[in-house]
Amino acid sequence: MRVAYDRKCRKLKRLDERGAEANKVDSTRNIIRSLSTKIRISIQVVDKISVTINKIRDEELWPLLNELIEGLNRMWKCMLECHHSQCQVIKEAKSLGSIGSGKKLSDDHLKATLQLEHELISWTIKFSSWIGAQKGYVRALNNWLLKCLHYEPEVTDDGIAPFSPSRVGAPPIFVICNQWSQVMDRISEREVVDSMRIFAMSIFQLWEQDKSEMHQRMMANKDLERKARNLDREDQKLHKEIQAMDKKIILVSGDGNSLSVAGHVYQSDTSNTSLQG
Repeated sequence: MRVAYDRKCRKLKRLDERGAEANKVDSTRNIIRSLSTKIRISIQVVDKISVTINKIRDEELWPLLNELIEGLNRMWKCMLECHHSQCQVIKEAKSLGSIGSGKKLSDDHLKATLQLEHELISWTIKFSSWIGAQKGYVRALNNWLLKCLHYEPEVTDDGIAPFSPSRVGAPPIFVICNQWSQVMDRISEREVVDSMRIFAMSIFQLWEQDKSEMHQRMMANKDLERKARNLDREDQKLHKEIQAMDKKIILVSGDGNSLSVAGHVYQSDTSNTSLQG
C-alpha cells in the first residue's frame, strides 16, 4: 500500500509538471487521499495490535515463562540429587564384586538384560530430543522477542558493543530470554549423550554374549528352537533401535562408514557392533 502511495505521489508530481488535464490530476489526488487514509487506519490497527501483544507478553507470557524457569530449576536440582544417589549405589555395588558369576545363564537374566538395553536406548534418544527441543524453544522465543526491539549497534572505542536488551531498557522477559538463549547455545550435551550411548553399547555387548551362549544351548535342543528364533527377532529389533539412535545423536565422520564417539569407533553396521579403543 505504501509503495502504491509513493507511486501515485510521483505520478501526481509529473502531471503537475506537465500541466496535465484537471480531471487526471484530481483523479490521482483522490486516489492518493484514499491510500493515505487506508495507511493511517492500518497504522492505527498495527499500533493497537502491538499494544495488545505487549500486554499479553508482559502480563501473561512473562509470568508463565518465569514459572517454567523456576520449574526447570527445581527439576534439575531433583535430578542432581537422584544422580548422586545413583552414583552412591553404583559405588556400593562395585564393592560387592561379581556375585553369582558362576551361575547358569537363565531366561530371566537374558530378559532383564534385554529390557535394560531397550530402556537405555529409549532414554538416550529421548534425552537428546528433549535437550534439542528445549534449545529450539528458547532460541525461537528469543528470536521472536528480538524482532520487537529497535536496536542500533553501539559503537565504542573498543568496537561495536555486544548486544544486550538491558542496554536499551527492555522489559525483564527480553533480558532473561536473551541470557537463557546464550547460555543454552554455549552448553553442549554431546559429552553426556556420548556417555549414555557408550553405556547402552556396553549393555548391548553383554546381551550379545549372553544371547550367543543361550542360542548355542537352544540349538542343541530341538525343543528350544522356537525360543532361539525369538532371540534372533529380539536381536534384530535391538539392531534397528541402535541404528535409529545413531541417526539421531551420532555425528557421521569420514566416509560415513563409521561413527566416532568420545574416542571410540562404532561400525555403522550394528550386526557387527563392537567397541574399539
